[in-house]
Amino acid sequence: MSLGLLGVGALALALAALNGLHDASNAVSTTIATRTLSEWAALRLAAGLNLLGALLGLGVAESGTRLALDGLRPALEPAGSGGTAVVLIAAALLGGLAWGLFTWWRGMPSSTWHAVYGGLAGAALALGLRVPWTHEIGMVALSLLISPLLGGGLTYLLVLGLSRVTTRTRVRNRHLRAAQTVSAGAVAAGHGMTDVLLPMSALVLAAEATDSAPLPWWAGPLLAVALALGTLAGGRRIIRTLVTRLTDLSTAQGLAAETSAAAVMLAASIGLGAPVSTSHTITAGIVGSGLAVGPRSVRWPVVGRILATWVATPVVAGGVAALAATVLSVLPA
Repeated sequence: MSLGLLGVGALALALAALNGLHDASNAVSTTIATRTLSEWAALRLAAGLNLLGALLGLGVAESGTRLALDGLRPALEPAGSGGTAVVLIAAALLGGLAWGLFTWWRGMPSSTWHAVYGGLAGAALALGLRVPWTHEIGMVALSLLISPLLGGGLTYLLVLGLSRVTTRTRVRNRHLRAAQTVSAGAVAAGHGMTDVLLPMSALVLAAEATDSAPLPWWAGPLLAVALALGTLAGGRRIIRTLVTRLTDLSTAQGLAAETSAAAVMLAASIGLGAPVSTSHTITAGIVGSGLAVGPRSVRWPVVGRILATWVATPVVAGGVAALAATVLSVLPA
């Protein structure tokens, strides 16, 4: 196994752990806000289902449905095989890691997928390779525009529907809390299924580029464990942003936001064959739930800062990756 592949493996492991830490908020923020679960119980639920979802996602990839793996290939085809491709992959992962750490420190939800795809574009430019702009822009636009609109709009409609159901029937808050626990679990499992494929993609493609032997069987499960442990650690800075700074959530609003996020993730990942940012979808769902109550219930300055973070994600991560690629390309092989 080459040093380059080992380096990509270490970066992929770090990215999986950071992804779990960063995106723990996706599954647990609304259950904590509505006091459906305590923070520790919510994090344990999310970590366990993240692990289960990640293992299922790896199983689907092995069976031939390599959506995430195929998604990275267009950016690597111009690099050919060997050291250049490894540099491109490593630089993209470094860009994603740097931006993930910064946004975690700032308490801002952001997309690891966007950061890595932006990193691929920036590193490719720095290395003088052709950038697959159509593919890159399409992947970013899907998550940046479509999934938040769907998540926010669906949540808005679900909150209105749930408010009518609860006023006309005997559905009580305890029933909604039980349903919210299920919806939180669905978001956690869906996140694990999609996001473990990003670091796994980097490992598989680096192995292909270096003509290495097949990866050991435990490589994928190790990434799944890293993702779950990161989730268990909990991204409390981002959880606070979604729980206390965006809007005040009721149980019905939390249930609606999580149900919408799970539905959008499932439809996009399976139906469209493309990864969707759970951070974007659940954040938009929380905003949509606030709009259903009234525009004044949403704290719009916080929304503005989050949107600015989303737009900056591929740009800044691309810049970091370009710098990393420039440095790595001059190091001895």
